[in-house]
Amino acid sequence: TDGNLYITRHGKGVVAVVSPEGELLREIPMAEGRSVTNLAFGGPDGRTVYVTVADTGNIQMFRTDRPGRSWTLTHRRGR
Repeated sequence: TDGNLYITRHGKGVVAVVSPEGELLREIPMAEGRSVTNLAFGGPDGRTVYVTVADTGNIQMFRTDRPGRSWTLTHRRGR
């Protein structure tokens, strides 16, 4: 919702958070695996990020301060 992009870094095992201006704000390391492939915002408040990790066959998750834009738009439609 702030315009930041959450980008999986395949081979590095992190999710990069990039500002609308292209500045790397931070990298969020995954607990296991290096082949992060995709992510989605979800959970009851849209602030849980689910990340698929190909080399472990798992889904990992972390929390953010703000919900994802797509999650917010989807849940506004349902009202």
